[in-house]
Amino acid sequence: MEINTLEKVKINNSEQWILIRGKKANSPLILHVQAGPGMPIIPEADTMGELLHLENNYIVAYWDQRGCGKSFNKNINPKTINFSQLTDDVIECTKYLLKKYNKDKAILIGYSIGATTSLMAAIRDTEIFSQLFLVGIDIDIPTANKYAIEFAMAKAKEKNNNKLIKKVIELGQKPIIETKIFQERAKLLTDLGGIKTGSNYNQLLISTIKNMLFSKSYSFTDIPKTIKGMEFCQNTLLPELDTLNLFDKIKSVKVPVHFIQGKLDGIAPYQTAVAFYDYLQADTKSFSAFENSAHMPHYEEPEKFVKVLNEKILK
Repeated sequence: MEINTLEKVKINNSEQWILIRGKKANSPLILHVQAGPGMPIIPEADTMGELLHLENNYIVAYWDQRGCGKSFNKNINPKTINFSQLTDDVIECTKYLLKKYNKDKAILIGYSIGATTSLMAAIRDTEIFSQLFLVGIDIDIPTANKYAIEFAMAKAKEKNNNKLIKKVIELGQKPIIETKIFQERAKLLTDLGGIKTGSNYNQLLISTIKNMLFSKSYSFTDIPKTIKGMEFCQNTLLPELDTLNLFDKIKSVKVPVHFIQGKLDGIAPYQTAVAFYDYLQADTKSFSAFENSAHMPHYEEPEKFVKVLNEKILK
């Protein structure tokens, strides 16, 4: 029986929205854990479905986390937007889906900061996850922040653009702890090809707005909510994120873990991902390099992305 449901669920005393799609109820369960901070994933469901076709072989859950997209409301306590709470939310959302679809375990696919919380969840509760896919995972933010400026400077010098060089220098002197500077850097890195190859910031922004406008899961009023939620989550979480270093926090994981990393990533350094992969102890682990991708390999090389997933899950 085909599944296509949009639900509002209470997760750890917070109302959050989940879109679930799939062709067959007896398929394995995938939970996407979104990038961010504050980026919703429900509006991306149609695009991801068209590119990846995961619903043909899996039950796929797209979840707007606490404070994001449809799940934002003005009464959310900002103190609940932290890594510990978001990790617990991943676990509780997974348990809800497992019970609803009568599954023993779920597959987590986490993107960027979502990969970070996915890994934390798999360590906190090892029994409910069968596979863990970490896409452009945020690992060592002080190193990543330094790398992002070096990446931007190298690109600016390639263009021989003095105005751009000056902007990079100015950004390098500012801490990334609030939304204005975070978005300013995101725009710069996107325009320089470090987020999604072949797309500039305005193109990605227009695509995001179109996805919200044309999503049957979103109403027009969800768009301003999404913008407010993005700013809210970023201003709340960025100070904690700014000091994150998984080398100091995580040494091993019992769930099979698979790294997916774009070699052209301008925000999550490829070499840091390789170093953390080598450092992380796991009975089963793999590393897949995406030569032609930056921070969004699921959009940049979707066929290879699906191939990697299926090879690990369906073998």
